[in-house]
Amino acid sequence: MMDDGFIDLRLNRHAGEADEGFWPSFTDIMTVIMMIFLLAMVVLLIRNMELLEQLRTSIASEQEAMELVRSTGAENETLEDQLIAREHEISMLRLQLMRMEELQEQQEAAITSQRHQIGDLGREREGLETQLKQLGFERDDLNIRLERQVDLTKLQQAQMARQQTQINQQQSQLEQLLRDIQNLNEDMGRLSSRHSETLTEMENLRSAYADQGKALQQARSSDLLGQQELENLQTKFANLRIKYDRLVRPARTATGKYVVEVRYSKQDGNPQIDLKLPEQSHFRTISNEELEASLDEIKGAKGNKLYIKVIIPKNSGLSYNEAWGFTTRLHRKYDYYFQQEAKQQRIIEDEQPQTE
Repeated sequence: MMDDGFIDLRLNRHAGEADEGFWPSFTDIMTVIMMIFLLAMVVLLIRNMELLEQLRTSIASEQEAMELVRSTGAENETLEDQLIAREHEISMLRLQLMRMEELQEQQEAAITSQRHQIGDLGREREGLETQLKQLGFERDDLNIRLERQVDLTKLQQAQMARQQTQINQQQSQLEQLLRDIQNLNEDMGRLSSRHSETLTEMENLRSAYADQGKALQQARSSDLLGQQELENLQTKFANLRIKYDRLVRPARTATGKYVVEVRYSKQDGNPQIDLKLPEQSHFRTISNEELEASLDEIKGAKGNKLYIKVIIPKNSGLSYNEAWGFTTRLHRKYDYYFQQEAKQQRIIEDEQPQTE
């Protein structure tokens, strides 16, 4: 055989070719055998693992079965107890059933009786319906009467309200009259007391007046007193004469006079003057200038008939000096009584120089 154009001259060239083909085949066979062995081992290992898992599962199932057997035994005992209790309940229910049957018989008898009663009640209902219709007619009649009575009651209530208003007005007038009577009684008491005191003081002043007159006459006739002592005696004589005239003259009264009411107080520290004339029913707030202008006008019209009534309310906010000063100023300037007193004072003052 030629190889690449050369002739093979070796001996046993066919045996060498056989050896070269044997060893690769042997290696392949051994490899296949090894792989088969490995696969068999893997299969055996996997199978052993599955068997081990099944064994564990079987053991767990056996334990669960044992637990189930134990629990089943306990449940059987409980079921026996429950069975006994249920049999007892069945016996009691049978007794109750017998009782219910007896009650049913009684109820059937009662139902029969009630049916008869229902028939009687039906007849009574028909009679009551007839009476109800009659009562409906009577109710309508009573409603008409009630409406008339309500209207009459409303009229009577309106009349009573008017009468109550009149009574309240009369009550207010009566209370005012009672207060006026009480004030008059108090004034009469004070006047009586003052009259008694005035009589006593008048007697004393008469005696003192006579003594002073005699002393003054003696001083003038004998000319023993000095000029200063004579002036002192004249002053004392004038004061005694003023006091005597005050006691002899009538007391101050609002009877027959034009009474002007002046209310004086302080609001938030500011003076407030309220004026009310006899023809007015309410006070009106004015200033001091308006007050004097009004009083000047009234004094010019009424003359010695003007009576000034000064009212100082409780909690007026005024001091004693403020209240007394305001009252004295109005009295001396406008009131008839104090006007006469001031006039007499001026007459006495005019007489003193003539006496000297």
